[in-house]
Amino acid sequence: MSSNLPDELWLEIFDLAVDDADLFDLTLPTAFSEASWFKTLYGDWSLRTAQESVNNAQRRSYSTKKAIMSTCRTWRRLGYEFFYRFLFFSNPRNIQRVCALMDRDTQLGWWTRRLHVTRYFAGGGTTMETTQNSLVSIIRHCPNLEIFVVNWPLSNTLKAIGDALCTYCPQTLRVLHINIPTTSLPKLIFMLQSLPALVTAHIEFDGTPPEQINLGAASDLELTLPALRHLSLRGPFQDFLEEAIGWSMPSLRALCLDFVNHRDDFPDLLEFLRMHGSELTLLDLNIIPTLDVPTILDLCPLLTTFTFNPDWRIPAWEHPSLNTFPRPHHNITTIGLHHLLYAFGVGYAATYDKVDPFATQMIRRRNDVNFTALNRRNFPRLERIRVLNTTLLSDLEANDGPSPPCYERWERWWRQCQKEGIRLEDCTGATLGTLPMDPEDEEDEDDEGSVVEEGGAGAGGSGGGNQLSSLRELLMECRRMNAQRDMDVTPPALRMIYAGTSRLS
Repeated sequence: MSSNLPDELWLEIFDLAVDDADLFDLTLPTAFSEASWFKTLYGDWSLRTAQESVNNAQRRSYSTKKAIMSTCRTWRRLGYEFFYRFLFFSNPRNIQRVCALMDRDTQLGWWTRRLHVTRYFAGGGTTMETTQNSLVSIIRHCPNLEIFVVNWPLSNTLKAIGDALCTYCPQTLRVLHINIPTTSLPKLIFMLQSLPALVTAHIEFDGTPPEQINLGAASDLELTLPALRHLSLRGPFQDFLEEAIGWSMPSLRALCLDFVNHRDDFPDLLEFLRMHGSELTLLDLNIIPTLDVPTILDLCPLLTTFTFNPDWRIPAWEHPSLNTFPRPHHNITTIGLHHLLYAFGVGYAATYDKVDPFATQMIRRRNDVNFTALNRRNFPRLERIRVLNTTLLSDLEANDGPSPPCYERWERWWRQCQKEGIRLEDCTGATLGTLPMDPEDEEDEDDEGSVVEEGGAGAGGSGGGNQLSSLRELLMECRRMNAQRDMDVTPPALRMIYAGTSRLS
């Protein structure tokens, strides 16, 4: 069968079958990346984050690639490009296996564009030093690496891995996602100085920052990051943000700040926005300390997407009669709401309400004041408001909706959005209050609502459906052949990878 088609056509077919194009986007999941419902083994509904969905997509793609490469010699020869163009590890032993293969065949890393190491539990005779050396060796073999994501903390390994990235792929690396100790800020600054092509950077800071951090020579660097469009910071990032005020980032369009549970020593965000906020189109502020929202919006006139904490007390919105709101923001179309755990009396908030009802009522009053300000008078182009807290949505699902005392608030917010023509959404992108459904129930609804006349739109779209159906049949045939094929068909070198990827979690 394979001899009847040219290699170029097989490559196109495989490219459609592996379905991994989205994994090479030069972006990372944000607060607006939609979560999704799934059923656990116990039959309960749970939320899967956008990052977990990306990880699952990588695992599914690996399964397809293994089926392709195990089918015949021709497919195996052509499949190397797809198998190695992204590497996803959740087991440190697999890092060592792939490192050994790339050391023997240095051409394999030529295809690699994405390298992702997710969190894992060390074991099986591996050490941090061995894993670090193997990861550095893999980077050395990947001159076309564009995306580097590591979800575990780079405590003692940052210098070695940073040197490898800056040495072997400084002009190709576009996306960087790392987790570092707060004390490693000088190393990070030197690292960023050597990555001029960086488009997206997500940096998580771990640990308690020292009272005074010694930056040494890094304190005198005025970095220029000409291509950086998306900067995302999480944890105690105050020292980094203070340093970044004086940097040059002319292409910066998105800024995401997650201060986690920290409440003190927040950096001078207003000064940062005075220097870098005029061109921002997305500003995501998941922060507990109250910020000056009207001034922030005034410093960022081009924003189209803005998120904040509606638990804040914002005097300009609390007393609108004082006319302290600077002016309507004419570009924002989407507003995201973090926290809101106390608004509907479910989950932890229901318990805390009994312990300190006064504090709970104060927070709920702020929620009402801030939500009331989200109208077409203050935001003439506002199209949707999204509740971003996954914990809140899970608590609402478990409680089958808001608690009775908070149901009036739920209805009032709904009526406001309906009157203003604004869509109120949850973190999955569905309208707030939409409960997850079993696939069987969804199919029943689809069957009832999808009546297509003969010769209508359904017939006109059948060509694309037939093509997808053919590809699915081809893929299923690959998997059936893979299940029946004797292990001797797979060469020992590939068997080492297959043994590891089949155990990915």
